[in-house]
Amino acid sequence: MPNNKREKIPEGTLCVVCGDLASGIHYSVASCNGCKTFFRRALVNKQTFTCQFAGDCVVGKSVRCVCRSCRLKKCFDMGMDPKAIQHDRDKIRYTKALKKKRDEEKRIKETVIKEDIGSPQSITSDTYINTSTPSSSTMVTMMEPETSHFDSEAQHDVRTMIDNLISIENKLIAVRNSYMFEPHPTAAFSMCQSSLFKDENWLAENTITRIPNKPTVCSLENMRDWFVRDLSLMLDWGKCLPIVDGLLLNDKLALMKAFAPIFPLIQLAFYTRCQENENEEIDCSGVVIKLEPDCTPPPPKVPVVRLTYPDGTFIEKHDDTAETSHEQMNHMLIDGCYKLMRQLQVTDSTFVLYKMLLFHNPDAEGLSVLGKRTIETERMRLLTQMYFYLSNERGREAQTMFSNLLMMSATLSKTASFIKRVFDINHIFNRTNDLIDQLIIVGI
Repeated sequence: MPNNKREKIPEGTLCVVCGDLASGIHYSVASCNGCKTFFRRALVNKQTFTCQFAGDCVVGKSVRCVCRSCRLKKCFDMGMDPKAIQHDRDKIRYTKALKKKRDEEKRIKETVIKEDIGSPQSITSDTYINTSTPSSSTMVTMMEPETSHFDSEAQHDVRTMIDNLISIENKLIAVRNSYMFEPHPTAAFSMCQSSLFKDENWLAENTITRIPNKPTVCSLENMRDWFVRDLSLMLDWGKCLPIVDGLLLNDKLALMKAFAPIFPLIQLAFYTRCQENENEEIDCSGVVIKLEPDCTPPPPKVPVVRLTYPDGTFIEKHDDTAETSHEQMNHMLIDGCYKLMRQLQVTDSTFVLYKMLLFHNPDAEGLSVLGKRTIETERMRLLTQMYFYLSNERGREAQTMFSNLLMMSATLSKTASFIKRVFDINHIFNRTNDLIDQLIIVGI
């Protein structure tokens, strides 16, 4: 075909690979720009892919990025011609438009970073907060409000959002406390389905109240089981969030993978349920004090702080020594998260807002340019709403609470690195390909 002519296709022709709207004849077949670029990049870069399943994955418009191996196989099956690739002309490089866009984003970010950072102790100064965990250079400016109250419309919007989040949270906790459900086997397949929290029949079957077992020390195997349960609940929780519906599948999975090491930890720290029996008394701070059968207080002992799962298993901190990664994780989670949230008296409303803030991570690896911009915008909105909500609810305590919660995100990230190390070692000897392997250790 002469270079100055393009073969035209009838309007509405679909891509033979994924079924999206075709943009023309590419490499001898009608295909969309996405499949054209994928095919060219795979061959020019000499990439090889392996299917994690049986080699017959569905390749459709909404799930074409799930399995690259099956997508490339379908490209060949549908007749894409590798000889049609002009290697000298089709080198993989940034387009001028993309380079210009990235240069502009870099310029804006550098401008923000150069601003003077105000004192967090000053009520009249601006407060600059780095909320990412922990590599982001995105700086968010929070101005001290002229008044300490929302206007009525803003109050209504935030209250509505909080009510919706608490409704989702109540379903999550009801399912978690019953721990009867079967966790999702794969994250990618789960994200293509609707949330189980929207299935009333499933909820009725999996929210039966259960009495915890006798308290027992949580082994590594017990902890792994609970991480898999919490990660499965995280997927269904995430699919209920309004912003997720508008994201690409790869962006959804990127956010889930970035949040995966943190979600089970913050659930454990916030929802620890104190176990009590006739020889044990637990105060509101979670300190366990042993009592004799006649209820006579024993001699002073080193207090034991426990974090408990719904089935009665627990992790605890006896003293300040921590030799293994597992023990270091326990100490950081108890001191840096569990105790802090109780000292700050974090309510359910604040907790669901904080969890949303952690989930919206614009530095999540694998986010598309559009997805990153969407998440940055949403995170800015959440930061502002959370700050003003706390100002309205807690008055002058809001600044202390707000800054402590944001600093706690770094503690959660560091704690997550320890638990990842524990599971990584365990993975070498026990490759189960469960949600821990897919979302935290190996990847999808």
